[in-house]
Amino acid sequence: MKNSIYKSFSLIIVFLSLLSCHSSPRTELLRTIAATPAKNLQSYAYDRTSTVISRVTFAPGFILSFWNKTDKTNDYSSYAPTQDELRMIGDYLRKLPRHYQEVLQQRLVAIYFINNLRGSGVTDYILDAKGDIYAIMLFNPNTLKTDLSTWLTYRENSCFIRNAADVKIDVNCGTEYTGFLYALVHESTHVLDYVESHTPYIEKSIGILKEVKATSTPFTKNTWKDLAEPLLSSDFPNRKNITFYGDGGPKINISDARELYEHLLVTPFVSLYGSVNWAEDLADSMTFYYITYTLGQPYEIRHAKNGDQARVFRPMESPKVKERVSILQELY
Repeated sequence: MKNSIYKSFSLIIVFLSLLSCHSSPRTELLRTIAATPAKNLQSYAYDRTSTVISRVTFAPGFILSFWNKTDKTNDYSSYAPTQDELRMIGDYLRKLPRHYQEVLQQRLVAIYFINNLRGSGVTDYILDAKGDIYAIMLFNPNTLKTDLSTWLTYRENSCFIRNAADVKIDVNCGTEYTGFLYALVHESTHVLDYVESHTPYIEKSIGILKEVKATSTPFTKNTWKDLAEPLLSSDFPNRKNITFYGDGGPKINISDARELYEHLLVTPFVSLYGSVNWAEDLADSMTFYYITYTLGQPYEIRHAKNGDQARVFRPMESPKVKERVSILQELY
């Protein structure tokens, strides 16, 4: 009997030792982040008291290396905005809602402009020594040089295979602003989401770091089941095939675009881009709310086909989109 107890105790000791050798997912993630300069606040020259516009700076080598590897390319390089572009960037930063400005002041570490960057912009989180979340933003310099409507038209068309030469899709958000306005508000919303969790988690790693238990927030409730899985009532045909900016190549024929927009208009999503996952849903919802409600600019998607009358889609006027406006207002 005594020998059996000793054996059982020994087995427990061995089992506990094995458990201690297997780190939790959070511990493993923190270890990986600690070994990645681009994810560590200590790698950056960050002054919380500095102006946000002064954080527009040249991308260091470790950033270019990290993002070239992440996006599987080797043609990313740093771009230095001109003085006129810096004035525009500063003007757009000052136009952001006050709460956005407050969060960026406290948590945005740097803004980089990257030649050949895929898409409009990218926001990534970094951690300080205590595990608190900060962020950096990368932008495509072409957004500085292209008017807002032209840039969004380019984005929208990147979703489609051009199998029909007579189909044309244009986005109208006016010409008063450049594409950088869209990129700035969209990416700034991601910063808010990283810091304040307006969605359960903006990406899986944030869910692990924050040890998220909630499956929804006021914004995602009644719309999303998981990060990239909407509730059946919010889903629509071909949604899973939506891609942008050459990410995996377009998978939807432009000849099917009108039907796709007809489906979009009966969902809570303000854009095709926003239907991809709940993080992009929040970012695009806030951005087009800002463009239309705050700046008073139009937001129209125009589908034209030779011989047929053009169909104009106005997603911000969709009943299900309007139902979420009160939630968006709270972020202001």
